[in-house]
Amino acid sequence: MWWSEEEWSTLHDPEHCGMCADAHVDENPHSLLVASTVTTHLRMARNQAHRGYCIVILRDHLTDLAELRPDQLSSFWSDVQRAGRAIGATFDPRKIDYLVMGHRMPHLHCHLLPQHVGDDPLRNVDISDGPELPPLAALRRDVRSLRARWNDLTSDELLPPRT
Repeated sequence: MWWSEEEWSTLHDPEHCGMCADAHVDENPHSLLVASTVTTHLRMARNQAHRGYCIVILRDHLTDLAELRPDQLSSFWSDVQRAGRAIGATFDPRKIDYLVMGHRMPHLHCHLLPQHVGDDPLRNVDISDGPELPPLAALRRDVRSLRARWNDLTSDELLPPRT
């Protein structure tokens, strides 16, 4: 059964939104800030059951892709792509899965779940795998490495490959 009208209204309210409250802070109970743009915040999850697992969070409190203006949509996906490239360069996954859901936390965000060589490619993706909580010092090192890759990406590298 879906949320009641009262529950959904509370979840949907930016005044009660956990992502609005702390997506911009350096560290919160769930993740660490990697980078911010005018459109999004890139955060590394503390649960690293999939090493390099990050979340791209829209700065504005909107709950669905359909609510974005065309320029916001383009910027959001450009940031997701940049995050994927930075994760790829930092953690060398075989593939990255991109998940946009939001029925539990109705604030637009995209989970980037790296799939590594040792992972089972036939297993369903589950963002609640783990938890594998590396020591905070190790997580901060990974954030610094990922931030450096993020910052190294030029606009030319964000363009689609030429054919």
